[in-house]
Amino acid sequence: MILEIKDLSISFGGVAAVVDFSMYQEENKITGIIGPNGAGKTTVFNLITGIYQADSGKIYYKGRDITKLPAHERTSLGISRTFQNIRLFNNMSVIDNVKVPYVVKIRYTIFEEMLKLPRVLREEKSIDDKAREMLGYFGLAGYSNYKPKNLPYGIQRRLELARALMAEPELLLLDEPAAGLNPGEVEELMKLILKIQREKKLSIIIVEHHMELIMNICSMIHVLDFGKKIAEGTPYEVKKNRKVLQAYLGDEG
Repeated sequence: MILEIKDLSISFGGVAAVVDFSMYQEENKITGIIGPNGAGKTTVFNLITGIYQADSGKIYYKGRDITKLPAHERTSLGISRTFQNIRLFNNMSVIDNVKVPYVVKIRYTIFEEMLKLPRVLREEKSIDDKAREMLGYFGLAGYSNYKPKNLPYGIQRRLELARALMAEPELLLLDEPAAGLNPGEVEELMKLILKIQREKKLSIIIVEHHMELIMNICSMIHVLDFGKKIAEGTPYEVKKNRKVLQAYLGDEG
C-alpha cells in the first residue's frame, strides 16, 4: 500500500466538500475516482497533494503521516499530479516547462549558481539531458523549443504528463487527463497511461468523466456523490451498483 486515506473531511464556508472519505492505493495499480460534477473528486486530489489542508482525517504515504505537510514536501516525497485545466508556463519553452519540477531535487546553492561553479554546470547538463529524454519518451522531442500555447491541445496534455513524470514520482495523480480530447486521442491516452504504469512502475489515481477510459484501465474505482463515497469496487461491480446508476448515470429505476 503506497497511500492510505482515513476519514478525510473538508468544508468551505460551512458547505461540506468531502465527508469522511477513505481509500487505499496499492503499489503499481491504477485506481479511478468518479462522480458527478461537484462531487468532490478534485478536492480529494487537492487534499492528497497539500493544496488544501483537511479539517479532519489522516493521509499516509508509504506509511508516513503527511496530513500536515506542505505541498512542496509531498512532491519531494514522490507525489506528482496533473490538473483538470492545463497549467503550463506559456512564456517558457517546452523543455523549460519539463525542467520545472526538478527544482526540488537541485543540490547546488544560489551562491554556487551565481559563480557558475563546475558542480552547477554538471547538474544543469544532467537536468537538460533528463528533460530531453523525457520529451523523447512522450514523442515531444521535436517541440523542445516551442512555446506551449502554440501547440495543439492533445500535445499540451502530453507535455503536462511529461512534466509530472520529471519529478520522478511513485504516485501519479491525473485530474481529468482526457478532458478536451477527441475519441482517437482518448484511445491513445489509455495506451500511454498503461505504458507509463507498466514501464515506470507507478501507482496512478485518475479522476475522469470518460467512463471508457476508467473502465478499461482501472482495477479499482471509488464513486463520490456530494462529497461522500457511495460505492467502491472493480469496474464490473461499479457498473452494476444501483447507487452509482442513480447518482452518476441518472438511472431512476
